[in-house]
Amino acid sequence: MSLTFIGGWATAKEQYPALAESGDFLIPFVGFSPEELPDYLTGGKIIVGWSTGAHILLKECSHLFSMYDQVILIAPFLSFIDSFPERILRRMIAGLHKNPTTVVNSFHNNCGEESDLSLVRENVNALIEGLEYLICSRIDFAEGPFSANLILVHGNNDKIVKESAFDSVVKILPQAKIYKSESGHKIPESEIINLIKGL
Repeated sequence: MSLTFIGGWATAKEQYPALAESGDFLIPFVGFSPEELPDYLTGGKIIVGWSTGAHILLKECSHLFSMYDQVILIAPFLSFIDSFPERILRRMIAGLHKNPTTVVNSFHNNCGEESDLSLVRENVNALIEGLEYLICSRIDFAEGPFSANLILVHGNNDKIVKESAFDSVVKILPQAKIYKSESGHKIPESEIINLIKGL
């Protein structure tokens, strides 16, 4: 399985180890800035964006989707503050300055993680940059046209990206296929792999 995976805020390879070993695994703000992402993409079989990664793909790279056989956007959103008010993100930023491990582990727990993930302290500035980006970034429309290669995925128990925020993406991409999971914000790796294998 050869793919490109664009992670979300505070993503770690330990969250999706099999996917990380299957191709390019890119982490926003740690490995690249959003406007740089198009330069990393060269086309191929499958590209997957999760959460913030899905947002960045849709905002910065939708004109490149035709270069891929399949594009999978997991928990995409047009604006993160449609789900999380700015005051909460500001509180997270303040917390990152004082106790980053607590903030990140709390976030991962809300994602539906089965275990805690420790934070690498040298990434704190990148995490703050990511939250500042999420406060301001918004997609007003999606470039196209899109073919049948686009799949939108959302967990029915997602505590991070609300159903209404996901539905806003569906409305601007009516031609996309929809896949609903009985999971939280973090779709189990095995479920993503099975989805990819079924394409």
